[in-house]
Amino acid sequence: MISRNFLKKWASIFNILGCAQFIILTSIAMFFYKGGTYVDPTTTNYQFGYNFFSDLGRTVAHSGNPNKTAFIFFLITFSIWGVSQIPFFISFIFLFTHIKNLRIFSYIGSILGVLAGICYIGIAFTPSNLLNPLHEFFVLIAFSSIFINIILYSIAIFRNKEFSNFYASILTISAVILAIYFISLYLNPSISTPEGLLIQATGQKIMIYTLLICGILLGYGSLKHKLS
Repeated sequence: MISRNFLKKWASIFNILGCAQFIILTSIAMFFYKGGTYVDPTTTNYQFGYNFFSDLGRTVAHSGNPNKTAFIFFLITFSIWGVSQIPFFISFIFLFTHIKNLRIFSYIGSILGVLAGICYIGIAFTPSNLLNPLHEFFVLIAFSSIFINIILYSIAIFRNKEFSNFYASILTISAVILAIYFISLYLNPSISTPEGLLIQATGQKIMIYTLLICGILLGYGSLKHKLS
């Protein structure tokens, strides 16, 4: 029979790789993006401060040009990221189920983590230029779920004396960054203005890179921790 430590080990490695490949493949996809932003369709390449990650997943760029290569990279990288989250959060429960008071935090947290992973896959397969309402639905559910997931697991780790509070601190910082980003969506100008687009597109990258770095660190922490 396969041990829980074995499953946790490979789920943790897969999670680390899933987060790392997202950074690499989206960076490559940016070089192939065919130009244009929400406010300026005349730009000829990816504008880091004015294009969203979802722009990479458009089948046709804002410039009106086919965006096949960037779309394929986006489809692959978001799918891998999503798939990698599912076994990781299922196995992450093993670290907390032996502590009665923490089970509820880990169960709900992992259900939301798995849901976020499924929604990442949904984001990959719903280009914003073709299926925008469904795309936005997956975005909303994914990042709302992972936000609550982070809060629950930060509490669980703080209360688990066997797990370093360093990881709880990382999760807490991530939750604060996500909260600031969500608040900024309501307070900042619309993306129909250059200023609003700059704030929201840059904020999105800060949020997602925060999640990816947090995921890598959490995967490393899980990998180091041996189950009794």
